[in-house]
Amino acid sequence: MMNEIAIGPHRITSLRPGMPILTLAPMAGISNWPFRLICAKMGARMVGVEFINCNAILHNNPKTLQMMNFCDADIYQDTGISLLAAQIYGNDIDRMVQGALVLEEKGAQVLDINFGCSVPKILRSDSGAAFLKDINRMMNAVSSVATAVSIPVIIKTRLGWDNNNISILEVVKRAADSGAHAVAVHARTVAQKFNGNADWSWIARAVDISPVPIFGNGDVFTFQDAKRMASQTGCAGVMIARAARENPYIFSGDLVPSFFERITLARNHLDMMVDYKGEKVGVIEMRKFFASYFKGFPNASSLRSTLVQVETVKHAHDIFDEWITNLGRHLHGV
Repeated sequence: MMNEIAIGPHRITSLRPGMPILTLAPMAGISNWPFRLICAKMGARMVGVEFINCNAILHNNPKTLQMMNFCDADIYQDTGISLLAAQIYGNDIDRMVQGALVLEEKGAQVLDINFGCSVPKILRSDSGAAFLKDINRMMNAVSSVATAVSIPVIIKTRLGWDNNNISILEVVKRAADSGAHAVAVHARTVAQKFNGNADWSWIARAVDISPVPIFGNGDVFTFQDAKRMASQTGCAGVMIARAARENPYIFSGDLVPSFFERITLARNHLDMMVDYKGEKVGVIEMRKFFASYFKGFPNASSLRSTLVQVETVKHAHDIFDEWITNLGRHLHGV
């Protein structure tokens, strides 16, 4: 299990000896600055930005400009607790280059190119995982972006188009020569989307032939899963996506947060989201996190059902205050 890896000039170390290097995958609608800062403070050694359309960058799309709020960048630069990896996608290589340069200027420390998104709308636009249909085109994009920017470039991709067209080994062999400093492998094909099981054996094969670090991704739901992936595949790090939304504590190791700690997390996240998007939108977007943060916690079903309907910051804090008071009475036998 690796304790340190290099991404260009950057050195990433595990949070503690014996832990794999854990990173936050870019997730649309999830990995905005409040959430990725939370994950960084929990122990994520690299945090991905929501994936950004290069065309929208160049057209100054208001939603995209908000997504490019990298107000957390200085924290990573000053403290070194994590690296900020901004992810881009598109179908026009020249525009991808232009978009990458904007993200670098905004403060990204790493540029991540998305070659793995299997959403039909993205595939129809010949973006994301559609590049797996033409590896020469993919490598042209990697080379063009890597030549243009001064920050390291990594790519995130899948095993191949389908089980009859597994191309990950070719991608990995050619990625470093094209300028990539690391490759993140989601161990499913494009055809699988998120169905079926991730085949980690391909991650191990990629590790065996790759001159650059390989990050493993897919079917990591717990910290123990992350340790198992690192042990079985020898990957340099584990990139965590959906599991992080429900449990950012996964980056801290095998820590099991108390109910009070979950409430503190939810409060802090809520306050940051309101700073980011304003009260109305911030509260509404927090509902999905409220549902996730208390998922599976004993006797919390009524709290979750109430929180997913809140419309104001005060209402949310009032609910938390009530639950803390009730729990305190219960613990003291009142």
